[in-house]
Amino acid sequence: MPVLPPPCISLTADEVRLAWEERGRRSCSARVLDTVSTVLERMNDGHWLQPAYGYALWPVAGSGSGHLRLRGGGTLHSRLAVHRCGRATRLAAGICTVGSRLGHQIREWFAAGQAVKAVVLDEVGSLALYRLAGHLERQVRVEAQHLGLQSSGVLHPGDDGFELSEQRKVVELAGGADIGISLTSGVMLYPEKSLTMVMGLGDRMPVWGRDRGCARCRARRQCPYRHPHSADRAA
Repeated sequence: MPVLPPPCISLTADEVRLAWEERGRRSCSARVLDTVSTVLERMNDGHWLQPAYGYALWPVAGSGSGHLRLRGGGTLHSRLAVHRCGRATRLAAGICTVGSRLGHQIREWFAAGQAVKAVVLDEVGSLALYRLAGHLERQVRVEAQHLGLQSSGVLHPGDDGFELSEQRKVVELAGGADIGISLTSGVMLYPEKSLTMVMGLGDRMPVWGRDRGCARCRARRQCPYRHPHSADRAA
């Protein structure tokens, strides 16, 4: 897969504060804002963010009941992917991570009783991951344009109609091992702050935003990073 040059991902204390408040949490106190600034400084000085991402394009050979057949890539089982990307001529499988250092530091701070710092760093890591996923999505869209194709919206293992067990297949298709991503026995990604996605490429592909993706996600009611208007909307 193309392993893309890692983008520079930087976050400010104001960006973290706004993300915190937009999800309905209380306004950050001056003390918490000081902690955010301290955590960001420590993170930047220690180079705890190690962003890496890449993707691979697979020709779609056909589709059946709940699966897409990929030329040279086997079969991806997903009713949702068939529904949204059934007319695609290529399937993009993408993967990204902010690396393992950040997760190690989060666990270290929790173990040391520094829970506020750990929670703030977890927040920062999630924001950095979603920003990195945005870079990945844009790269796929640029390549689609170069091929004279349109790209669909983004699908993730764990969405309704896309079983989490298929994450193993998406990691394989995307070449996750090339950037150090592996799977636990419960098909969770390691490093923890990692993400997989698929997109269809073809003619007249349907496009949707993150709010619709959040509406399909089974964890939408609990996830603190969901789109603010998606929790109770049907897919």
